[in-house]
Amino acid sequence: MVKPERGVSQQRAEALRDAIACSYAASNAALRDNIHAGQAPAAAPFHYVLPDQHPAAATPRFIPSEQFKRQYALCLESLSVTVYGYCIERQFGWERRLEAALVLRRPSWWRRLLRATPLLALTVQAHPAGAEISIAPAKKPDYRGKINCIIRLEPGLQQQLKQSHQHQLAAAPFKNRIKRLLPFFGK
Repeated sequence: MVKPERGVSQQRAEALRDAIACSYAASNAALRDNIHAGQAPAAAPFHYVLPDQHPAAATPRFIPSEQFKRQYALCLESLSVTVYGYCIERQFGWERRLEAALVLRRPSWWRRLLRATPLLALTVQAHPAGAEISIAPAKKPDYRGKINCIIRLEPGLQQQLKQSHQHQLAAAPFKNRIKRLLPFFGK
């Protein structure tokens, strides 16, 4: 049995976007190939008898097998993957540049004690025009991520992540912070 990695793994958002775009293209190609492979030679027609006729006088009817073939091809309109995480600022690279990133693991309780940690959603959506990444507030307040991974973002998405994080912090009033402290000190 292989033990899971204990350290933090880092992934680039661009790699995630490319993987979703490749999955979208491969899925549509597989569906397209499945349609062409599924065309079998002409089968026997479907025979049936109407139920309201007398069994002795019933004449069998049939439907030609060509009418059962699909006239359309299946395809995915879009493919979307959402990853939930929290905004952090870390130093990356040999120049130790400070960057905003999305960490999938929930911060420890002592970090959440006085500082709000709003949950954010990074959504990668692939469609015929290409793939795009967007960041928005999450609608799952009870989500508890356990994967120890950091997703690094390009500069435009870093700014969007910071803005979304700041907007969520401003929306969380001080009263919510006090409510989080009460269980630690009793009621």
